[in-house]
Amino acid sequence: MKILLFLLLLLLPLSKSAAAGVRLLSEFYPHLDQAASVLKAQADLEAERSNLLAQESLKGWEVFGSVSGGYQRSPFAREPFGHFFDPMARIGVRYPLLGSAERRQRAVEDAATQVRIEGIRLDWSKRLAALFIEENYAAYWSAQKMLALTDAYTRLRNDGVDRLLLNRQEAGLLFKSDYFEFLSAFDRADRTHIEFSNNKNQALMRLAHLTNTVVLPFEAVKPPLAEIPSTAAHDIEQPDLRILQAQIDNLQNIREIESWQGIDSDISMTAFGGPAIPHPSPPGDGMQWGYGGAVGLNFRMPLEIVSYRKNEQSRLNSQLISLRADYTRRDQELQHEFHALLNSYQQLVQQIKFQRTRLEAAHELIRESGLRLRVMDGDVIEKYFKAINAYYRVAIENVEAESEHWKLHIRLRQFLTVAETQGKDYYPAVETAMLLEPLHSAGNFLGNKDAKPIPVKQVKLPEPAYPAIVSSQFAVYVWNFEALINRADFWGRKQSNAINRLLISLNAQEISAASASPARLTNFIRDSRQRKKKVELLLGDPDWILPQFRANLLNHIGALKQFDFDGLHLDIEPDQLESELAGEKRLTEMLETIRQVTAISPWPVGVSIHPRYLQPESSYGLCIPCKLQEIGVKEIAVMYYSMNIQAIVSTLQSVMQRYPALVFSLAQSLEQELGPENSYAHKPRRIFSDAMQQLQDQLQRSNFGGLIIQSWQDWENYLYENSL
Repeated sequence: MKILLFLLLLLLPLSKSAAAGVRLLSEFYPHLDQAASVLKAQADLEAERSNLLAQESLKGWEVFGSVSGGYQRSPFAREPFGHFFDPMARIGVRYPLLGSAERRQRAVEDAATQVRIEGIRLDWSKRLAALFIEENYAAYWSAQKMLALTDAYTRLRNDGVDRLLLNRQEAGLLFKSDYFEFLSAFDRADRTHIEFSNNKNQALMRLAHLTNTVVLPFEAVKPPLAEIPSTAAHDIEQPDLRILQAQIDNLQNIREIESWQGIDSDISMTAFGGPAIPHPSPPGDGMQWGYGGAVGLNFRMPLEIVSYRKNEQSRLNSQLISLRADYTRRDQELQHEFHALLNSYQQLVQQIKFQRTRLEAAHELIRESGLRLRVMDGDVIEKYFKAINAYYRVAIENVEAESEHWKLHIRLRQFLTVAETQGKDYYPAVETAMLLEPLHSAGNFLGNKDAKPIPVKQVKLPEPAYPAIVSSQFAVYVWNFEALINRADFWGRKQSNAINRLLISLNAQEISAASASPARLTNFIRDSRQRKKKVELLLGDPDWILPQFRANLLNHIGALKQFDFDGLHLDIEPDQLESELAGEKRLTEMLETIRQVTAISPWPVGVSIHPRYLQPESSYGLCIPCKLQEIGVKEIAVMYYSMNIQAIVSTLQSVMQRYPALVFSLAQSLEQELGPENSYAHKPRRIFSDAMQQLQDQLQRSNFGGLIIQSWQDWENYLYENSL
């Protein structure tokens, strides 16, 4: 292990020059069995299992025997045979009865109880090792985030802030005390940078120690945390309670099965042989030999058997009372400790809400101060610097609150098991890019800011520069195809530049018209190909899940076989089906519809599903991706409408790794009718652009199919309303 850590320290400086790849928390769990605590618990369990087998081998029949020899003198023997050598050999078997059998059984039960106890300790050591890994992963994540904030803040000094402050101080426009105060803020940030860097390196080394592997610097992603309800009763799960319960169960079993205390007994069968006592015999006769056997019932008991039994029962009762009292006391202690943690956790949730409000206020203060700085003279620039300093402090406090929230969540999960299918945490972490944006904007502005303020009459606000929507292109659901195809300027509109794949929906009337007069749709597909854009048929009606409506879907596909689509995409969401059909039956019928479509489709088939159906636990035990792969589906579009990028990345990376033969795409929403936590329609283009770029970068795999926008009409409206 020392050599491993030494190599890790040697590799750290070299790895800084390389781009750190994303490593999810789940990637560390396969190495849990290498943790020292787990290895020790495993060894202790194996030792107790061997002891149990040894105790079980002592039960039942046993062999005994003896060999002896000596000299005798017989009054019946003639001289010189009066003194002779007398050897004797005995061998037998015996079976314990009554108290002896109970004592053997008790030794076996004690050994079995110890095996259960060591099994509990092994399970707990694995669970604790996983939580320790998560705790250090959380520490690494928070240190990484705070380092990014500190780097962005201290970079302002290199962007000309120190020169600007010095010029104003020398010109008498800035108090010297304020000048030193601003500089000390950067010095303080340098000091905290060292602290955050040490925390990050320590967390990295602990991860290496816990997994017994080399762990190089990486990009940490916070997974979604399951919600911990505050009202329902919680069943505390702790190893000491389970161990005490195992000991209590063992003592209760002893009291129930033992009834022969103090009486040892066995039945035995013995065979023996040796020389017979010599009698007068003619000279020259040899020694005479004899043998025999016996069956015996042996027992042993004290004279005070009644007193012994009474005191033995009293001892067992006292031990049982003591263990039950220990259990009650420990349970009360754990309940108190858990609820104290739960109260702290709930307070921290409110603290995070407060920190988010402060963060928004600090962000807005920077924006307002920056606007005032463009048009006003005086001490406005000092206020702008103070706003930047305040934002940096609040942003660091926000990350600290998020980190503490995560660590408290981990500590609470030491007491209880939280189901993965449970509701998710309502307070996901603020994206790093969103935290850094005000500091980057300040750096860009101050880097071009002269020391002399701009007079009001010369003010001309610069045009905001927004980045491209994303470095790569999107697919898009087109539900209003009839309106789109009628536009003469469609291919010239800027909204179409970022689209490389159109999933066009046709209703029954449009399908009939296209089948009768195919020229218009054929020309659209041809024009799309010339512009290197794919066109796929999109069919979406949840009623097609039902057997009685399935034929309509198959007929539509048959009517459109003449068109050279790049694929067929089904958006038949089972959750939108208004029918008494429910549960597993609903999903089974959906799979049957997809199977029949795939069997007759001349184009590759893809489907859109909710992320809950990626896991059997939330799909009534069905493995939906497995079934779709068996059917022959080529692509699964996951309609994961959320602002929590880490949760999306964690879910999709996991499923893409499990099913490498399937292509997975990600659908994101720009729908106005969805809430701000589900749709980017309520966010500025800068936020949307950053989020899409992060998703593209972090989901890059050979089986990632790209991003799909819901929908074309919402895309047009969004770009029109967010033209700047």
